[in-house]
Amino acid sequence: MSQKHYFIENPDLPKDEREPAVNLFGHDFRFMTAAGLFSFEKIDDASRLLLEVIRATQAPFSGTLLDLGCGYGFLGIVAAKAHSKDLRLTMSDVNRIACEYAATNAKRNGVRAEVIHSDGFAAIGGCFDHILLNPPIHAGKDTINRLYQESAAHLTHEGALYIVIQKKHGAQTAIDFLNRIFSDIQILHRRKGYFILRCASRA
Repeated sequence: MSQKHYFIENPDLPKDEREPAVNLFGHDFRFMTAAGLFSFEKIDDASRLLLEVIRATQAPFSGTLLDLGCGYGFLGIVAAKAHSKDLRLTMSDVNRIACEYAATNAKRNGVRAEVIHSDGFAAIGGCFDHILLNPPIHAGKDTINRLYQESAAHLTHEGALYIVIQKKHGAQTAIDFLNRIFSDIQILHRRKGYFILRCASRA
């Protein structure tokens, strides 16, 4: 099934539900998902890799975390369990149905979160210590670049944006654009076509 419509406001998504499960970082997770949401049949490999690389290379998160374009909430919920108990989680998505599933999944996995229906940062105020983003490739380069720019403007002074992107989806082009926005870009992982980036300090 095509997923080209997952990054839009769509109140009429079909109710073909699934319940992917995963054990990560010593915790069992179960997620309710539905057709039309990103990677609804199984946990997305790129999203999982992003969390694993962060866990292996970064100090435990504390403070505030935004799962931007959260879908059904996988990145934010797992990160909230894997890091500090005091981590304050916000999840947002342009798709209202995705937000509903993210809120449901936070509760069923014992995670406290604020879930915001928002196109990018339109309805999101404040700044965050950590932002996680698996860019919505099918939304187009203009939308993705806008998310990068808005993320830079909503990071705390020492905050960082973490991105997973595949080489075939324009990783080098993304890095070139990000270098215009951030002064500190680290490639935390580059293997088998996947790049994990840490972007900090506005240029």
